[in-house]
Amino acid sequence: MLTSYRLELPALNFGEDGVPRSSAFDDVYFDKDAGLDETRYVFLQHNLLTERFSNLASQQRFTIAETGFGTGLNFLCAWQLFLDTAPQDSWLHFASVEKFPLSKDKLEQSLAMWPSLAAFVKPLIEQYPTLCHGLHTLFFPEQRTTLTLWFGEASEGFTAFNGNVDAWFLDGFAPSKNPEMWSDELFQNIQRLSHQGTTFATFTAAGIVRRGLKAHGFEVQKVKGFGHKREMMIGTFSLEEDTPTIAPSATWFATPKATSVTRVLVVGSGIAGATTAHALANKGIEVDVWEQGEQIACGASGNAQGMLYPKLGASDTPVNRFYLSAYLYANRFYNDLDKNAQLWQQSGLLQLPKNDAEQAKFTKMLDSHLYPESIIKAHANGLELPLSGWVRPQAVCEQLLQHARIHLSLNTKLQSLEKTQAGWLATHSSSSCEYSHVVMCSANELQVLAAWQQWPTKAIRGQVTQLETNKLSPDNQDKVQQVRQVLCGEGYLSPELEGQINFGATYDLGNHSLELCQQSHQENLTKLAALLPINIEQIDLEACKGRVALRCTVTDYTPIIGPVSRHLDLVEKYAPLRQNAKWQSEEQCELIDGLFINVGHGSRGLVSAPLSGFYISNLILNELAALEQGVIEALHPNRFSIRQLKRGEA
Repeated sequence: MLTSYRLELPALNFGEDGVPRSSAFDDVYFDKDAGLDETRYVFLQHNLLTERFSNLASQQRFTIAETGFGTGLNFLCAWQLFLDTAPQDSWLHFASVEKFPLSKDKLEQSLAMWPSLAAFVKPLIEQYPTLCHGLHTLFFPEQRTTLTLWFGEASEGFTAFNGNVDAWFLDGFAPSKNPEMWSDELFQNIQRLSHQGTTFATFTAAGIVRRGLKAHGFEVQKVKGFGHKREMMIGTFSLEEDTPTIAPSATWFATPKATSVTRVLVVGSGIAGATTAHALANKGIEVDVWEQGEQIACGASGNAQGMLYPKLGASDTPVNRFYLSAYLYANRFYNDLDKNAQLWQQSGLLQLPKNDAEQAKFTKMLDSHLYPESIIKAHANGLELPLSGWVRPQAVCEQLLQHARIHLSLNTKLQSLEKTQAGWLATHSSSSCEYSHVVMCSANELQVLAAWQQWPTKAIRGQVTQLETNKLSPDNQDKVQQVRQVLCGEGYLSPELEGQINFGATYDLGNHSLELCQQSHQENLTKLAALLPINIEQIDLEACKGRVALRCTVTDYTPIIGPVSRHLDLVEKYAPLRQNAKWQSEEQCELIDGLFINVGHGSRGLVSAPLSGFYISNLILNELAALEQGVIEALHPNRFSIRQLKRGEA
């Protein structure tokens, strides 16, 4: 467990020649005169990338993993080569780890000396993540490329990865100057992530690297090094059988193997369905979206204004890592989606303590320095989240679904799903259609999955109140119009939008009515008064408008995201867990081919849905996952069946 998500920046200096040099490792990041040539010789040429990129099949993915991101020079060169040589519908996934990542300005300064890469440097700098420990996904759909960055220890990063790697760039500072990186744990994970035919290339010929690779399934040979370096190493993974992509202790949290993808059905057009469909469509997949309502996002995602509020915890847990990673991804996602700031504004958010216990939690969080100040910083009244803001949820869903590869059908309720030899037969009121994959993003409407597995979700009523500011008293109006950032405590208030304020929301257990009620408006006004010193007695309830929807929540307050299995199969296969909760099995659970679920985002869907939708696309397309392994297990749909077994209840 980490005590801080903050990162140590590299001790860096730039010489007169402009080359960045690490003071800690007394080594340069690249050679000024031959940096590009060295990268192309060592990593591109000796992994045979020109030929392998050229020979990719239609829609094929190619994954490269690297042991030290540094200035990103290797990534940029591989990216350039991929776009020059690979088929137009193939995709590149580049994954790299970095313990001491450069700040955005230092990265830009370092790469300025390579004008031939300027077209690639610009989008990298634009999406370069906030410096924070963990997994960061950068997506460049127009260039058919995903970049996954792990900021932290290399061995921890590769332990977190889930997927298959086709080629390794074993880069980083020289083993003689950085021996800690070349640990046995690192080599174990290189083996775990490799498959028959995976290649590697490395600038070094050091014995620690050669012995580690040979001991973990690679045939290793020395070849002529670049420039003054006499030797370097290359090789191929050659174990008789592919190694599993997840640790044996988590076999009930399996992820699917590669299957043919033709057309995907996404059920639901709220923020979970829209982001899932958009991620798939951006990767070249034809997607049908079925929405049972009369309009897009007619459920909990249909509000006029919502907030980007991650509600981060005071300690390091897999669920907190998920929300932190999702929050940073969502900020980049909305910024990229909405260049003109029409759908969202990064106004910041002020989180006010609801009581003394929460104030103590805030104090502990700040005193522990768990988060970088770019993510959470102290405020006189609570916590300030600079990366937060407000979003137009329904408008975002509408824009996401306006994609040439997305085909939307309203008033279309999924009535049944039938497994066929080719995939799935999905039926609605008027006809049936065939799909290779189905993703259920239908919130509380999961009846068609009941034959396979059921989950502890519940519908929670929420009423949002909307007021026209010109109907407020002058004093109240002045106070409301001074709000420049989202205020959040027992309730929330977003800055004025189009002459109205949106605030709330109620949390009505056991009440599923979709009718507006004045009692809920009164409750929201009370919450508003706790956020802002206004006189709610001067507000006429008849002037309050609003909207009601049912959130989909989960008993453990964590979304359900991943592949679907049969509950009875899990109970039968892992029955020994009833007697011994620490029992392990090497037999992976059977997944229902092509069936996925993405629900339970509750009131935090604007934060969690963009990354969740991208992760579902990873699973369907057999890509390296955008979530670390521990997070995958925390979100996995099988977690409830396994918990029941361990408690002897299943």
